[in-house]
Amino acid sequence: MDLLPLKSNLTPSHNEILPLTVYTVGTEIQPPLTRMKGFSAHQLFLTLTGAGQFRRLHVDKDKWDILHPGQLLFIPAGCAHEYMPYGEQPWFVGYVTLLENFGDVLSRWGFGDAPRLLQLSDISLFTDRLLAIWQLSGNEHDPWQTTELLYSLLLAILKDTSGQTSRQTDSSIPSLQPSAPPVSYRTSVVDVAVRFLHDHLNRPITIAGLAGHVGYSQKQLTRLFRQAMGLTPLQYLHQIRLKTARHLLLEHPDMTIRQAAAYVGLEPVYFARLYKREFQRLPSEELREGR
Repeated sequence: MDLLPLKSNLTPSHNEILPLTVYTVGTEIQPPLTRMKGFSAHQLFLTLTGAGQFRRLHVDKDKWDILHPGQLLFIPAGCAHEYMPYGEQPWFVGYVTLLENFGDVLSRWGFGDAPRLLQLSDISLFTDRLLAIWQLSGNEHDPWQTTELLYSLLLAILKDTSGQTSRQTDSSIPSLQPSAPPVSYRTSVVDVAVRFLHDHLNRPITIAGLAGHVGYSQKQLTRLFRQAMGLTPLQYLHQIRLKTARHLLLEHPDMTIRQAAAYVGLEPVYFARLYKREFQRLPSEELREGR
C-alpha cells in the first residue's frame, strides 16, 4: 500500500446525528511514540509490514505485545500507551481513528476500555476501506460516506475475527482517562485545534498546516487562539511539547534527551534551547537530578 499522509476531519459535522465519525486516517512509517494520557480518539492500528511493540503505561512496564503484519490493534481513547518499531525493518502501519459521539456501539461490538489485538485473515479488508475513507477525508470531508465506510470496516473486522479469541492487555484494569471526556467533540475552532495539537505532538506541525486542518486562514486561527489562550498556536504547541518532554524525563530517567526530543517532534539542540528558556535549566540537568 502507498504512503497516505495523515488526513483529519476536525470540523464537527453531523456529530449530533452520527454515533461514530472518523477523526484521522492515513499510513506511515511509525516512529517511537509515548502518549502519557492516551489519544483523544479510539484507534484502529494495523501493521502492514515490519513489526512493532506496544505496551500500556502505568499497568505493567515490562509487558510488551509484539505486533506482526496483519495484526490489528484497537487502542481505546484515554488509554496511556507507548509503541515503537521492533526489529530492523521499518514498521509500516495503517490507521483509522474514530470518535464515539454517543451510544455504546463499540463496547457492544467488543471494543471496550482495554486494548485488543486481532489477526486479520486478509489485510485488504482493512486497507481497501482505509483508502476509501482517506479519499473522502480532509478538506472535502464527506461525513456520511466516511461513517458508512467506517461501519463497513468495523463489521468486516467483526466478521473476519468472530471465530478467534482476541488478546486483551490487562482488561481488568481500567484505562486512564484524559482530563476531558474523549468522546465529546467541542465545536470551538480553538478547542478543535488544541485537540489536534495534543494528539500529534510528535509530528512536524506548522501554522499553515494546522489552519488547513481546521479550515481557517492562518490569520483567523492565530487571532482566535490569542483571544482564547493568550498565545499563538505555535507558542501553545511549544508549551505543551516542553511540559510533555519534562514529564517523560522525570518519569523515565533512563531516557536520553534525544529520545525525549523526538517523542515531542523537536530537534535535540532546538529542544534544549527551548527547555532552558521555559524551565531555566537544561534537560541534562533535569536528568542528573532525577537519577
